[in-house]
Amino acid sequence: MNDRTRLFSSCTILCAVLGVALLLVNLAGIVVPMRAEMIDGYVDFAGGETQGAATTLSMLATLKEQDLPAADLAREATKLIHEGIAHVDPEDVEQYGFAYFGMSVPITENWVLFLLRFIKPDTYRDYGFCNYRKSVARGTGRCGQQALALVSYLSEAGLRTGFVALGGHAVAMAEVAPDSWHLLDPDFGGVIPFDIERAASNPDEILQYYWSDAAQERSVHEAFLPENEVKLGGPEARYGRACIIERWAYVAKWLLAALLILPMFIFRNMKPWS
Repeated sequence: MNDRTRLFSSCTILCAVLGVALLLVNLAGIVVPMRAEMIDGYVDFAGGETQGAATTLSMLATLKEQDLPAADLAREATKLIHEGIAHVDPEDVEQYGFAYFGMSVPITENWVLFLLRFIKPDTYRDYGFCNYRKSVARGTGRCGQQALALVSYLSEAGLRTGFVALGGHAVAMAEVAPDSWHLLDPDFGGVIPFDIERAASNPDEILQYYWSDAAQERSVHEAFLPENEVKLGGPEARYGRACIIERWAYVAKWLLAALLILPMFIFRNMKPWS
C-alpha cells in the first residue's frame, strides 16, 4: 500500500467514524425529548399551566379538521399556543441556562442547528423555530416564538397571516375575512378583533380582549404604539433565511451523516491504488 492509498484509506475511515457518530446522535434525538422536564405544568407569568406537547399537537390537529370560520380558528389556535408554549421566567433561564430549556437547539435534536449557535449566536443561541410542531415540542419561547408558532400553524391551515413588532413585544395577525384582520397575542393570551391601526390609535381599548390578567398587570397595551413594524406572510416573512436553513437542517443532519459513511462502502472492496 503506497502513501496515497494509505492517506485515502485513513480519510475514509475517519469520515465513516464521524458519520456513524452523527448518525447515532440523530437516532438519540428520536428518543431524547427536547422539552425540559419542568415545562409540563410550568406556570408562566400569564398564570396558566403549560400543557404537554402531545396534547397540544393533538388538539391543534383536531382544530384544523373542524372547518371552522377563520375568526374562530384563529381564536382557538391562539389559546392552544398560549397554553402549549411557556414564556419561561428570565430567572429560571439564568439559573438553568438556555440549553436546559432547549432554547439553544440540543445536539440530539439537530446537530446542524446546534453548531450554528457558535457561528451566529445572535440567532441560534436563543432560537425561535419556524415550524410550530417543533415550537410546541420544545414548549418554551418568548413572545416572538409564540407569534411565530401561531403564524406557522395558521398559514398551514390556509389563512393569510403576518407579524407586528411592537415596542418590546411581538404579536401575530390573521385575515379572518377579506381585508379584515385580527391581532393575536398567544404570549399574554388575547385576541383583538381589529387591526393594528385601530389598536395603535386607541391602545386602552385592547385590554378587554385579553383573558389573562397579566395583560393588565404588565400594561401590555402600552406597547401598541404607532411606531410598529408590520410584516405580512408566513414564518419566512419574519425569519426568511433562518426558516430556509431550519428546513434544510433537518434534511442535512441525515444526509451529511450518510454521505460521510458512504465512501467506506463504495471503496472498501475496490482494488487499492498502486
